[in-house]
Amino acid sequence: MTGTGMQPTVDDVPQSAWVLGWSSLVGQVAALLARGVTDADSALLSVPLSALVVGWVSYGVLRARLVRTWFAGILLGLGALLSVVGLLLDPSPADLVGAVTAVVAFVALLAYTRTDAFARLREDPRALGQAFGALVLLAVTVGALGGLALAPGDERQGSGFNIRIGL
Repeated sequence: MTGTGMQPTVDDVPQSAWVLGWSSLVGQVAALLARGVTDADSALLSVPLSALVVGWVSYGVLRARLVRTWFAGILLGLGALLSVVGLLLDPSPADLVGAVTAVVAFVALLAYTRTDAFARLREDPRALGQAFGALVLLAVTVGALGGLALAPGDERQGSGFNIRIGL
């Protein structure tokens, strides 16, 4: 490709990136089923805002941008830790699914940062191939579901109007 003037791309999506995406989706679906759906007023802003933020952060992680990768790592690490603590304090099937998916997502992020694709993208973020587009779409879906689910504790009080970004 060097003779054509096109930039070489990273077309092979590491398995760890797919594990991160799918475990995040399973975790959001489990949270949505366990807590329920927020009201329409809250969802009107929360769903697109959450989808946009999660998609933007995920795109940065996939392109090996360090600030967004660290941000995602801190959020996923704290989420995994708090999920495990919550499981130990008040075990339930929903908490078990949440803890397992949170830990799997965090470990998958760590594994992704150690791949050859991540290293190549650190050198040239523009080398992201089109095969990564499906992962960005998956991240946007995860964000939208996060904005649709009731926040923890809202199911006991009634939802009211709120805007939040569900990760």
